[in-house]
Amino acid sequence: MRMVFEKNLLKGKVAIVTGGGTGIGKEIAKHFLELGAKVAIAGRKKEPLEKTEKEFKGKELMVLQTDIRDPEQANNLVRQTVKRWGKLDILINNAGGQFIAPVEKISNNAFDAVVKTNLYGTFYMCRAAGEAMKKNGGKIVNVVHIYALRAAPGLVHSGAARAGVVNLTKSLAVEWAKHGINVNAIAPGITETEGLKTEMIYDKKTLQELKDTIPLHRYASPKEIAGVVTFLVSPAADYITGQTLVVDGGQILGNWPDFTRL
Repeated sequence: MRMVFEKNLLKGKVAIVTGGGTGIGKEIAKHFLELGAKVAIAGRKKEPLEKTEKEFKGKELMVLQTDIRDPEQANNLVRQTVKRWGKLDILINNAGGQFIAPVEKISNNAFDAVVKTNLYGTFYMCRAAGEAMKKNGGKIVNVVHIYALRAAPGLVHSGAARAGVVNLTKSLAVEWAKHGINVNAIAPGITETEGLKTEMIYDKKTLQELKDTIPLHRYASPKEIAGVVTFLVSPAADYITGQTLVVDGGQILGNWPDFTRL
């Protein structure tokens, strides 16, 4: 996978990856580091960040515990990154969170917490990073999910928030084009992270049923998602902005019955 990209593709670039201690975010950070970037990873929980820091020892990595729901903490993450490396070229808004529940079981506080993480947090990070990028331009990639683009029963809080991020992506792309800032999003389907295996959000039957709706009949690997993100921050994507790239093995298209079997 990584051999697709030139070895020093991101040499001299400075990146922030939120939610960078685990899963997709960790894999994105790993890609960037291996391609020569300096990377700041952030997350709410200290332990995963410290574990990842040890794993990436010897790389140009900075770790900062950050709750992106707090605008001042978001601002501080950008400030500390620029203070250390003098600039910011890339922001990956990967942090997010949700839980499965029917709408009548979602409390006001729970809805508020999910929207604050997935939408407000992304806005706060974009706003802070945009200010840092206005002089020299940059690339922002917001990680959403395919349920930002389709119905999300059981995930209405996260679906609504992430749909908001899709529009935020479009609006910022237009507003900041004059500054040379490209803003895009990716919408993965289900990705086979460690969290998918250990957190048991879905039971085995549901996981199989979901896999059966994917034309490619498998889940994405974190490496595949990281590869697409790397493309979007590379010079190859300089003329792409305001887009949400679906990376789901065709899942968003796959619910229609296969009438060819009749």
